[in-house]
Order: sequence, then C-alpha cells, then structure tokens
Amino acid sequence: MRETLYDPIRRRRVIATPEEKVRQRFIQTLLRQGYPLSAIQVEYKVGRGRFDVAVLKRDGSLWLLAECKASSAAAVQSQWLQTWTQLRRYAQALPPVHHWVVVWGSQVWCWKADTGQLLEALPPYPA
Repeated sequence: MRETLYDPIRRRRVIATPEEKVRQRFIQTLLRQGYPLSAIQVEYKVGRGRFDVAVLKRDGSLWLLAECKASSAAAVQSQWLQTWTQLRRYAQALPPVHHWVVVWGSQVWCWKADTGQLLEALPPYPA
C-alpha cells in the first residue's frame, strides 16, 4: 500500500510523492505563519500549466505563487534554471502577483515580484 498524506486544502489523502511531501510541509509553514486555510490553493492553473501552491488575498488577487521541488542537491543545480524559466513563462500569462516562492526540500526562497528582491523570510499574510 502506498504512503499517503492528508492535504488540508483538498480535504483528502494524497499519495506521498517526494514533491507532495515538500508541498505539504510548505502548506503547514504557511498555516503556522497565520495564512488562512481558505486563501491557499494547490495546483493553481495557469494557462496549460499549474503552480504547486497559490495564496490569494482577501480580494481574490494573487499574493504568492510557489513552485515546490523534492530535495536533491543534484536536482537543485540541474533544475534551477528550468524552474526559474517556468516561473517567468507563467508570469507572462498571469495577473500581477506580489511574491514568487521556490521551495526545494526544506529550503525556501521568496522574492518580491515587482523588484526581484530576495526576502529573508516569507511575508506575513496581508491584513
């Protein structure tokens, strides 16, 4: 029997792939930091692709988009450019977003979308 995890966003158990484990840890991080469960979406559709996690503001606009990857030092180096290219391509098809996030295993990188400034921590959910 395959290992599963409970996804509080989809309200069901999902197969515990390495990438899904990373996504679920990131969702728990968001919840611990006070992000409302109702603001978080998984597999947010963008054109023909999707983002692993999206956070919407109360007005429905995009606050944060995250791409999650399973942890592997080799994967980080070989897939970093591919992931960044994917983010930029999706950005062209999106309404404005405030923050971009890449989660690789336990490492989280967050940028302000308008300036490209790398932040030291995830921003708080907007009031």
